[in-house]
Amino acid sequence: MNPYSENFEVIDLGNSNSSEEVLKQIPSSSHLVKAFNTIYYEHLGTRGDPNLSKEDRFAIFVAGDDSDAKTTVSKLIEDIGFAAVDTGSLREGGRKQQPGSPIYNNPMTAKVAHERLAEIA
Repeated sequence: MNPYSENFEVIDLGNSNSSEEVLKQIPSSSHLVKAFNTIYYEHLGTRGDPNLSKEDRFAIFVAGDDSDAKTTVSKLIEDIGFAAVDTGSLREGGRKQQPGSPIYNNPMTAKVAHERLAEIA
């Protein structure tokens, strides 16, 4: 999810991010993982390749506070031929995935993704 208005303008959430805002609206027993928001939807059908090594697959970023939930989402990402790349907690990792960040809507392999994350850490 990303903080877009109905006019496709990025909404300024101040010190929060879109995932944190959603987390406020769902039951406290829920686990939220931010994923699939930095990749163009058509690439989901064309860029996945389970035959490539994980470092050579296109990256899909994940962020969250529950390691089991991130593991579940990461397995789904890998099952469809992409590489799950962890950006960290929902707060910090979610920020790294927001529109305007160096990894947002910028297709890259997992190898490149790890390099980019090291640069913006």
